Amino acid sequence: MTLRIVGVILLGLFSFSSQAQHFIKGRVKEAQSPQRPLAGASIQLTGTTQGTVSNDEGYFELQSTAPATSITVSHVGYQTQRISLTGNSAPIEINLVAANAQGLKEVTVTSRYYKPYHLNTVSSALRLQTPLINLSQNIQEISAEVIYDQGSFNMTDGITRNVSGVIRQEVSNNLGPYMFMRGGQISTLRNGIDLTPIYRGPAPEDAAIIDRVEFMKGPSLFMNNIGDPAGTFNVLTKQPTGTPQYSATAMLGSWNLYRLAADVDGVLDAQKKFQYRLNVMGMTSQSFVKYDFNRRLLIAPVLKYQISDRTSLTAEYNYQQFSYALFSPIVMSPKGYATLPRNFTIHEPTLKPYHVRDHTAFLTFTHGFSKNWSLTARGALMQNDYEGIYMWVTGVNSANPNLLLRNPKYDLARTQVYSQQAFINGKIRTTGLTQQILAGVDVNQKRFRADSYVTYDTYTDAAGKTQPTYYPLTIDAPEYGVEIPNYHTPGGLAKGNTKQSIDYYSVYALDELTFCKEKLRLTLGGRFTSVNTHNNVSAVLTSSKDQLFTPRVGLSYSIQPTWSVYALYDQTLIPQAGILATGEAIRPLEGINREIGMKKDWLDGRWNTTLSVYHIHRSNIVATDPNNALYRLQVGKSHSKGIELDVVGEVLSGLNAVINYAYNDSKIEADVNPQLIGARTPMYVKHVQNTWLNYQLPGSKLSAFSVSAGYQYQGGRGERYATATPHSNPDYFRLDGGIGWHRKHLKVNLLVNNILNKKLIATPWFRSGLYYWVPQAPLNARLSIHYVL
Repeated sequence: MTLRIVGVILLGLFSFSSQAQHFIKGRVKEAQSPQRPLAGASIQLTGTTQGTVSNDEGYFELQSTAPATSITVSHVGYQTQRISLTGNSAPIEINLVAANAQGLKEVTVTSRYYKPYHLNTVSSALRLQTPLINLSQNIQEISAEVIYDQGSFNMTDGITRNVSGVIRQEVSNNLGPYMFMRGGQISTLRNGIDLTPIYRGPAPEDAAIIDRVEFMKGPSLFMNNIGDPAGTFNVLTKQPTGTPQYSATAMLGSWNLYRLAADVDGVLDAQKKFQYRLNVMGMTSQSFVKYDFNRRLLIAPVLKYQISDRTSLTAEYNYQQFSYALFSPIVMSPKGYATLPRNFTIHEPTLKPYHVRDHTAFLTFTHGFSKNWSLTARGALMQNDYEGIYMWVTGVNSANPNLLLRNPKYDLARTQVYSQQAFINGKIRTTGLTQQILAGVDVNQKRFRADSYVTYDTYTDAAGKTQPTYYPLTIDAPEYGVEIPNYHTPGGLAKGNTKQSIDYYSVYALDELTFCKEKLRLTLGGRFTSVNTHNNVSAVLTSSKDQLFTPRVGLSYSIQPTWSVYALYDQTLIPQAGILATGEAIRPLEGINREIGMKKDWLDGRWNTTLSVYHIHRSNIVATDPNNALYRLQVGKSHSKGIELDVVGEVLSGLNAVINYAYNDSKIEADVNPQLIGARTPMYVKHVQNTWLNYQLPGSKLSAFSVSAGYQYQGGRGERYATATPHSNPDYFRLDGGIGWHRKHLKVNLLVNNILNKKLIATPWFRSGLYYWVPQAPLNARLSIHYVL
């Protein structure tokens, strides 16, 4: 009620005159299944920023102050339509055709070169019903088409190149994406649910199940306020469409890469009330690194019950199984970065491989009370188990720096996340004012149990002290084959050295008020969060309990129908465990984001530019008390500020582009170690610039062919950890290219990565006299073949 009163007061302040209103109503359905409504379809008045999103029943309603001539309707996985308006006030029935449907002539795609690189609406998983250009936040969408064109097979495989300023920490690619942006590590959502674990993970999503990926820059109160203020990314998985579709994708590549995926989409009954989708994938590969290999299996069934036009229930399960040799391809040398051969490893082939089992399940209920009000309830669980042994070197060998002293480390871990959410979307219209309301509750329980970094291979020296057993390796002439003893924690996880939990619940409300002839949008929101943490790490017990309210204020204004500016203020928090020497509990890390930006759609929305300027402040950063390692000090502060630019879409006929640039200035303002004040934050990169171009060749003889080219550049790179004495790191530049061919049912794509065969490294850092880094792949190729029945 308070938000509505505020909206009415603001309405009076702007004192605009009442004008005749024109309403456009209708419903969006699946063309091949006319009884199936399409939720989340984007409907826009052509050539304007005015638009909306269809609700769970497929209904939409648009309000215009002037007569409109046409609307543009789009949805991920369906062909975009432009529909002429006759002036008749009767509801419009719109039937969208699946993107791979054949033989339906009633729909004309806007361009024969069209590829869905630019998605002009967010998914329903993000709970919002506003077109992207009108949102007071920078949200970037990556379509499955882009992922295919770039030859990526999961979230750790180059997908970050499509969003400005996003980089990855590549220490353990099999255990999680570990993405950084705006000076911090961003949190993880899948289908709009918080699945960010306490420690490592979640397991990288495979391209076989990805429908789209969404990056929300800065805090997003409408999703959660747990996590770094840098932002969040959401992976939307493939769902049943109600239309029988069958496809298979095969990939062959360097180092004996063989991959096969199948996607089966169909119905179980004539009324199409029971719909299903099944994705399966198997992959095996070796590596440019000695003795490394990777085996993967994915099974992902989805079952949807369309109870009525207004109500549905969807159950989804994802199972991933990994087996790989190297926990991480990290190498180290006293001589400097990139001073070892690319295939060098500290691994021993006699070690048993790492084994990972990952289970994720979702249950989603949606119900539309009316055309304007709907309810969504979701529950999810994730469990990830992994076990393995890896070799590690903790510092330089002072007696002989070129002789690495390796010792095996053992890991046994189980990560669990249970998440529940329910929210209501609604719309209220009064004269000259529209309110889009979102309110809900999020509940989450995170668990982590492990026996981590165990030094199990030891001996007792002459003084009676326990010492690690070392297996020397000469970096100039390495020799492998020594037998490493195996290990398993006696008693399993119950006897591990780590047990942690985080539990939180959160309630929130958000109101977007639209007025001034649909030009001005004011967003007001607030979220209350209560968080409890408990930690038992090596028999040291800590806990915390925090309650915090975080506000959100956003403003978006349409300068022209396809040009908007916005401003945003939002907050977030990260739970932290531990106690001060005074006995007081640790406060959560608090983050504040202030941001302004500009968005512009070009050529009827075929491509878009987004420019944003941000300033993020983090406080209550924890450091170890130098007087007693069991206690913490809460003195840390940092800031991040920068500029980001994203260009996405069909910029010219047949030329689809993803171009982005980010400048970031991220520093430590306060720390228990005065030498770190003014130092760069972990994983700092000053300049990130990426370009990807895909061109469909013109002419009847060449129209089946396309060519691609792109590069990734990172300049002014920092290190994995903050350091008072930074070490010079080489810039990163990788050039890729390829060629594609397609017919009605078949697509073939050949990609060549690192064409210049540059010696590249990632995630560098210096510690204890050694330079550590992750080597990147040399020149390599991938051939993908996609067939649709």
